[in-house]
Amino acid sequence: MSTSLPEGVSPAELVEAAVNRDIAGFLNLYGDTLLLLVRIPPGDAELALGLGSTAVRGSNGTPVKPVAEPIEFHTVMQTGPNLLRSAPRAGSKEDPKALASHLFEGEHFAIPLRKRGDADALFMDRISVGRARNKDVVLRHRSISKFHAWFEVDDLGKFHVTDAGSKNFTRVNGETLASRVRTPVEPGGTIRFGSLDCVLCTPRTLWTALRTLKMRK
Repeated sequence: MSTSLPEGVSPAELVEAAVNRDIAGFLNLYGDTLLLLVRIPPGDAELALGLGSTAVRGSNGTPVKPVAEPIEFHTVMQTGPNLLRSAPRAGSKEDPKALASHLFEGEHFAIPLRKRGDADALFMDRISVGRARNKDVVLRHRSISKFHAWFEVDDLGKFHVTDAGSKNFTRVNGETLASRVRTPVEPGGTIRFGSLDCVLCTPRTLWTALRTLKMRK
């Protein structure tokens, strides 16, 4: 197994899988659903801990370990829908080279956008985002509301994000979302929850970007 891994991207097991497996093997673990890349501000240990607690399992049950010890629960990945494929727009971070350059600029944590088996069971059709530890995506940051936003998927497999009435708003590609208005999001798009910057990408693009970063070392 290779010991030379690109730095600044977590969880470590995802990075190792990208570097040491071919694309088929990587997709076997992470499927073909969107990944949310959360940028971690320098020194923000609480955010990293919360993200680590919600690291999920691969679609075949292979454990994907968190970057820190879980806070209160153990997590699993459930089956999710496939994305419809489309060519990335010019300058989009869905371009692997652009995404690699983005990842090179700071620390990021990658989260598959799927329901966790033991989180926020009230709405099984929503992938919840918030500061509360029972959300599907836990963002332990002062700018994030306990229930900040949610993702959902329509019948065609398209992802949407909705702000849940958060105090510090949700922005998609720089545009502030109205509360409780569903907005489509695509691979390469940027989302800002409060003051946290995130990027959406497909597993295939992240696999290519991580291997590009490895070659820079």
